[in-house]
Amino acid sequence: MVQCTLVLAGIGVFMAVGGALLGWVVFPGAVHDKIIENTELRQGTPQFKRFEALPQPLDFKVFIFNVTNPYEVQMGKRPRVVEVGPYIYFQYRQKDNIRFSRDRSKVHFSQQQLYVFDAESSYPLTENDPLMVLNMHMNSILQIIDNQAKETITNFRSDVNNTLEKIPIVRVIKRIIEKTTPIQSILQIAEDETYDSLRLINVELNRIFGRPDSMFLRTTPKEFLFDGVPFCVNVIGIAKAICKEIEKRNTKTIRVLPDGSMKFSFFNHKNMTEDGIYTINTGVKNALETQMIEFWNGKNMLDKWSNSSRGSSMTCNKIEGTDGSGYPPFREGVQRMTIFSSDICRTVDIKYVGSSSYEGIPAARYVTDDNFLNKIGPEHNNDCYCVNRIPKAIVKANGCLYEGALDLSTCFDAPVVLTLPHMMGAAEEYTSLIDGMHPDPEKHQIFVDVEPLTGTPLNGGKRVQFNMFLRRIDSIRLTDRLPTTLFPVLWIEEGIALNEDMVKLIDDSLMKILTILDIVQWTMIAIGLFLAISMPILYFTKRRPSSGTITPTLTTTTSAASIPERGGLGGNPDK
Repeated sequence: MVQCTLVLAGIGVFMAVGGALLGWVVFPGAVHDKIIENTELRQGTPQFKRFEALPQPLDFKVFIFNVTNPYEVQMGKRPRVVEVGPYIYFQYRQKDNIRFSRDRSKVHFSQQQLYVFDAESSYPLTENDPLMVLNMHMNSILQIIDNQAKETITNFRSDVNNTLEKIPIVRVIKRIIEKTTPIQSILQIAEDETYDSLRLINVELNRIFGRPDSMFLRTTPKEFLFDGVPFCVNVIGIAKAICKEIEKRNTKTIRVLPDGSMKFSFFNHKNMTEDGIYTINTGVKNALETQMIEFWNGKNMLDKWSNSSRGSSMTCNKIEGTDGSGYPPFREGVQRMTIFSSDICRTVDIKYVGSSSYEGIPAARYVTDDNFLNKIGPEHNNDCYCVNRIPKAIVKANGCLYEGALDLSTCFDAPVVLTLPHMMGAAEEYTSLIDGMHPDPEKHQIFVDVEPLTGTPLNGGKRVQFNMFLRRIDSIRLTDRLPTTLFPVLWIEEGIALNEDMVKLIDDSLMKILTILDIVQWTMIAIGLFLAISMPILYFTKRRPSSGTITPTLTTTTSAASIPERGGLGGNPDK
């Protein structure tokens, strides 16, 4: 029994030490290697198949601001808008043209996106709901004309002049006129006509935009977002010249049809198209670089943002981070990450704000950093974002937009301004000019919950709002009484919430294994400590004599009375 307790105590010590070694040395190393194996991008692996095509579509939700008092706004009244939505679309992503570098450390690909309306999730809303929204393409074109009217008219006259020069008889007549008319008179006529060019364009608006009666558009989500709003239909003369200038700008949201007419749609350019050629790190050489963007369209710098006062645009134009569909593994303790978004032509920092969970899976929550929209300007060393391309906009003295807004003119080739939904965090210079903004951090903040070991995004939403300045444009009668306003058009939430199958995959392949390893570790340590402590106690308890107990001894001396008499028990032998 004594030897048995000592043996059990030794086994206990061995189990406790073994459990500690397994739990803090062996298991973490094995889990680390397994995570690397399951997250690096290698052909033929389950992870690579999920990389090629997202295992579930992203949720693409659109909220549109319906204008409730369009004609009052035309008369100079304060605008009122009401959010309508969400209109929900499935966003499918498929990687194409996949090529690996020779050492397999990088992979090149393009990415197709497909949007499919989800009628069930959008119900009771439909794609054919009537809406009244800001006429974005007309507003944009009028502002461009306001800046380039003289150039547009000059180009038109130059085209006409070149055409006439090709006709011999007209060329002879022109020479006669030039010889008989003083050059000063010709220049004066040209100057007067240029002065009246905006008034001339005023007449052409009906031809270009179909007789608009306000700066607002009656449309539907289907037409406004994807199918397109037609304009520049069967135009001639100055109207055609203006449409040609619009075409030359190659704006993302405007497409030219075979008959020469045009259509404006906010997202059609994203549907069934690619957003560039990506080169990302596969993580084969360094797991912490997995899915990090190396190049986009062959470059690691954009050319969209102007130089800052210090002569460098690197702060704004640098391409880094991931595309947001995945992150490197081992995010525990990582305080900041970066995401590159081609939609808004910039890299966005996100910061760790605390722990979270999704469907029982522990997560780390990240939200956008303050310098995304709230800290822009020379004092923050990023005034390259102050492109100042929107004339007569509401801006600071240094040309930067006020807090909470970003000029996307160089990204969209149109005077579009980015804010968070409902202008959350935007300066009062913008929010005080319109009714209907109801910012809520729970609904409007950009966030992502990341499983910290594998870097898998579990739940998140990229939420941004697109706006335009609405203002009076000289000599355009339709804008005569407009108040200058940063006008909201729509906001989107592009996000993911892992479905049941993906949650089960992560649970089975990671969480349950970690739980089992924890159980093994702590069970071994607990049993080992119990044996190591209890067996010695039992051993010493058995060995120590108890106080007050008499130990019997064998005596060899016996009394005579105790010896029976010979001849029988108690009898006389002589009898």
